[in-house]
Amino acid sequence: MGPTGHYRVVQIHLTRRCNLECRHCYSSSSPRATDALTPGVLRTALDELAGEGYTWASFSGGEPMLYPQLSEVLGHARSLGIRTGIVSNGMLLSPRRLDAIAPVTDLLVISLDGKPASHNAMRNSPKAFDTMAMRLPELRARDIDFGFLFTLTQHNLDELPWVVEFAVNVGAKALQIHPLDCFGNAAKHLAGKSPDALEGAYAWQLAEYVRSKLDGRLTLQVDLLHSELLQRHPDRFFLDIGYKMPRRPLAEQLSPLVVEPDGEVVPLQYGFARRFALGNLHRDSVHDMAGRWYDRIGPQLGHVARRVSHTLAEQPPQFIDWYALMASQARRGAGVEARLPLPRSDRHAAVRV
Repeated sequence: MGPTGHYRVVQIHLTRRCNLECRHCYSSSSPRATDALTPGVLRTALDELAGEGYTWASFSGGEPMLYPQLSEVLGHARSLGIRTGIVSNGMLLSPRRLDAIAPVTDLLVISLDGKPASHNAMRNSPKAFDTMAMRLPELRARDIDFGFLFTLTQHNLDELPWVVEFAVNVGAKALQIHPLDCFGNAAKHLAGKSPDALEGAYAWQLAEYVRSKLDGRLTLQVDLLHSELLQRHPDRFFLDIGYKMPRRPLAEQLSPLVVEPDGEVVPLQYGFARRFALGNLHRDSVHDMAGRWYDRIGPQLGHVARRVSHTLAEQPPQFIDWYALMASQARRGAGVEARLPLPRSDRHAAVRV
């Protein structure tokens, strides 16, 4: 079902419209982009997603604060028993917007790319950090739980301790460390800058060290996993999927599920190869998409997963971005080996847990 633990997650990318045009943006969002989900289609989809067992919806973009019906959509999700999260660049968190979303938001996650100069450079804005930081007291005043999302590259691991200290000092509840997705703008501006196995190992070890020192004051999540887990828990990585799948709620089989701004629904990650799309919200019900998953998409994704697992089995144990490896393999075709971010030739990064 994917490594989301007990959560049944749907990621909903509301719009590609954004007040920024970040160098690492996987969706190539910008002030000029216009793609957006219509509220009516989205409300119907949330009804159906709840019926398929999804319990957590993460709303992002683009910049979700530019989606006019954001609070209404969040409220509808909450009325269905779905917990809600928002991923934002933090610059547009005005008191008016925060008043609207506070009652219907479980967690607000703000992108943070390192120290102020690094953050501004990645965001193509000299005011990005200061504008975001000045909004944080408004979050605390409304008791909105918030955290930060740090995008890990080959060149910014040394800024992670500063990010941790900043997060603790401003009262954040959580810090998510996510490897660079080399898609969209990132493929143009940061090609080859995704963290390799060494950066992944160091990030994991640093996170473990920080956890031991913070005594629960900050929840850390590293979006990497150890390659040996694929063999220990094949059911979590589609390795046990055959051509006759048991009919269960879709959320028990596929998490995260990803909804893109044009309505396309794909597995695991934004930009996943469209031949693996379950359908489109503008023409298909989620129930029909679940049928396609069991009849065709699930078995095909299982084949992709086995190809990735076979390639990893021939390599030293390492920390991996499993979603990225699956997306890479899917784009290249199930008969072509995935191009894995393995250790560079001048360094050894085999690790064990």
